[in-house]
Amino acid sequence: MSSRIVIEQIVAEETLREGAAMADLALVEQFGSASRRCEALAWRAIVRRELGVETTIGYDDYGAPIVDIPNIYISVSHSRDVVAVMFASQPCAVDVENSRRDFRRVASKYLTTEEQVLAERYDLFGAMWCAKEAMYKYHRRGGIDFLRDTIIKAYRPEDDTLVTLLMGEMLEVRLHRDGDLIIAEIY
Repeated sequence: MSSRIVIEQIVAEETLREGAAMADLALVEQFGSASRRCEALAWRAIVRRELGVETTIGYDDYGAPIVDIPNIYISVSHSRDVVAVMFASQPCAVDVENSRRDFRRVASKYLTTEEQVLAERYDLFGAMWCAKEAMYKYHRRGGIDFLRDTIIKAYRPEDDTLVTLLMGEMLEVRLHRDGDLIIAEIY
C-alpha cells in the first residue's frame, strides 16, 4: 500500500496562472474569490506535475477530486497559504490545518464529551479536527454528522495515530506535524 503527500505554499495567482493548463484556467474563471482560484490552481498544478500534464481532473458525485488514471486516488486539502495533495493506490484522505487556529473554541461542535477529554489529555484539539475532516473526505458520500458518525476511540502517542470509527468502520488516522501544520491522513 503506497501513498505520499505533497504540501506546498500557495504562491501568487499570477504565478499560478503562468503554468496552468487551459482546463484549469477555464474552471477557476467561475470562482469569484481570489483565494479559491489560487487554491484550485495550486493543487491542480501539483496533480499535473506529479501525474502528467494530460491528466484529466474531475469530481465524483459528492465533489471529491478524482483523476482519470486507474488505481490512483487523490485527496486535497488547503489551509490559508498551503495546499496538500495526497496520492495513493487505494482510497485516501488528507486534511491540513494551521496549529495556531483556536480549535478549542468550537470543540463542542465536532467532539463528543469523551473526545474532548481525550483531546485535553493529549492536546489534540487541532489533530482531532483534522482527523474528522479527513474521515469526511474518506467517506466520499456526504451526509456525515461529526458528533454522531465520526468517533475517535483512542490515541496512540507512540505512533501518533487516532483510532476512529467512521459510520461504524474502524479506521486509523495517522497524524504528522510540520512546523505549524497538523496533517491527518487515511489510506
